Formats: sequence, C-alpha cells, structure tokens
Amino acid sequence: MTLGHSDTLVSITDLNRTFTGGRRLLRKSRTMNAVSNVSLQIERGSVTGVVGESGCGKSTLARLALRLIEPTSGRVMFDGIDIGTLTPKAMRSMRRRMQMVFQDPYSAIDPRYRLQDALLEPFRLQGVKLTKAEASAKVEELLTMVGLRPELARSYPHQLSGGQKQRAGIARALALQPEFLVLDEPTASLDVSIQAQIIGLLERLKDELGLTYLFISHDLGLVRYFSDRIVVMYLGRVVELLPTPTALPRHPYTKALLDSTFEPDPKLRRAVAPAEGEIPSAFDLPPGCAYASRCPFAQERCRTERPELQSRPHHSLGNADGNMPPYEHPVACHFPLSLTSI
Repeated sequence: MTLGHSDTLVSITDLNRTFTGGRRLLRKSRTMNAVSNVSLQIERGSVTGVVGESGCGKSTLARLALRLIEPTSGRVMFDGIDIGTLTPKAMRSMRRRMQMVFQDPYSAIDPRYRLQDALLEPFRLQGVKLTKAEASAKVEELLTMVGLRPELARSYPHQLSGGQKQRAGIARALALQPEFLVLDEPTASLDVSIQAQIIGLLERLKDELGLTYLFISHDLGLVRYFSDRIVVMYLGRVVELLPTPTALPRHPYTKALLDSTFEPDPKLRRAVAPAEGEIPSAFDLPPGCAYASRCPFAQERCRTERPELQSRPHHSLGNADGNMPPYEHPVACHFPLSLTSI
C-alpha cells in the first residue's frame, strides 16, 4: 500500500529487486528477494527514515530510489517523472537533482584526489565548465557550507579525520544543488560525538536549502530523533510505517528494535528481552510472516499466511482531550500490538 501526501517528490510503487546467486557444483542457483513490494511516498521537504537490521534491504532500496541499480519490477517517480524510462543521457541530467551520501567516508573519496578535485568532480561529470576563479570560489563555498576550513581544499583524504571526510562527502553531494539526498547510514562509521555533529549539520542544511532526505539507518533511536516518519523493514519487506517519530510501535519487530536502543539515563533503562529464534534465510523465506520464528506473539496463522501492510487508524494517545483525528498507521501483522498494552 502507499501512504499519500499532498506534495510528493518521490513516489515508489510496488518496487521489487531480486538477486540470483551463481550456480555451484551440486548446487542450483538461488534467488533472494532483497526488496519486495515496497510502496512509499516521500513528501517534499521531509525526512523519511528507513530502519532495520543488517540485510533487511535498506541500502538496496536506497540505490533503487536513485536508479543506481535497476529494479526487477516496480516504478520510481521523481517529481512526476518515471526515472526508469529515462535514457542514459536524460538520467545523467536528472542526477543533478538527486544525490547520495555514502556510509563509509573512508572509501567514498578517491585517495588519489585532493579534496578540491573531489568537490569539482560532479561538475566535470555533468559537463559544467568552470573558470579557475569560479572553481576556486565554488570549492570554498562548499567547504564553508559544511563547516570545513577552505585551507583543507588541497588536502588528501588520508590527511582528514572521519568526520571531516563525511563533511566532504556531504559537500560533494550538494555541489550541483540537488533537491533530494539519500543518506545511507551517514554516521555509522563515526564516533558518537561526531555523529551528533553530522546530524546537526544535516538538519541545518535541510532547513537552509529546503532539502528532502531519505535517511537509512539501523538505529531506531537516531531515526526517531531525525525523521518525520519511519519505514521499518524486515527481510526485504516493509512491516510498519510509523506516521510520526513518536508513534508507538504496533509490530513486535519494531518494538524489539525500540527496546534495544540504549538509554543513557540509568533511571529510564529497562530490562530488554532479546528476540529469540533464528532469522530465516533470505534465499528461503517461510510461507507466512518472516518474523514468526522470533516473535513471542506468533500464532499458527502467522506461520502459514503472510500478513499484508494494512492501515489501522487510531487516535494519538498523546492528546489529552482525545479530540485529535485518527491517523493512518500501516502495519503488516495479523495480531498487532495494542496501544494500551505497550
């Protein structure tokens, strides 16, 4: 299903991507559904978070959204344009409007490039000719925008810290003034204090430049802080769409993710019951709910019938007078958690 918005920049409909493993001696080729039937609308100027464990399909979804890889089926619309139908030339032009910040800042920049060369590379690839003075001014502008000293322009990547490298990656992504940024775990390789600085920088840039973010992370606590709404994925499928960052989880998997986040205040810490059971193989998913083998609430129906993502309207418990209208809260679960029991 698709959650609608009034001003949609990116619309993803029934997106699927499968990967086939190579055939080996005495073993047939195997197929993995990395992304299965994902539909999503990203509102202009918003931050849509995507969260889930490693291998759930988050990064594949990110690359499909930018057409860095081709979908097996489904469609991605950017500002009303089906990017899957664009010619290579037209797609290259479209990439000015959509960019990606990668997870590992240590490998995102060519070690043979000075920082100024890395920042000017997008212009060269897009055929934008700059005079020497224009190039120098653009490099200084981009470095200043992300909080780096202009003197670092002649530095090589190995001379920069991890945080500086990630700032440089953000600057390069912004070089052509895009509207849409996909952030693929941009803080995962950084120290906690540096993570906070990068998130603060991304917040400021979003407000100043009017950017739209698709924010990928495995940290539900961070996603709840940074995002306007949250997509929860498990083994290639969307299992819940939290319409607000403070919405209570209805899917047992989302609750398990939330319970596993570290609470720095000792008074607020709680006992965590880890999810038991083994994660099914992505190459051989069970016929029912993929989370059933780990879910403490699973029943026989869960093991035989796959739950579909369905909207379940309810009122916000945070409204004291109870007059807030109900909002849509899609969840793929036969027996979603009751809000009064969470």
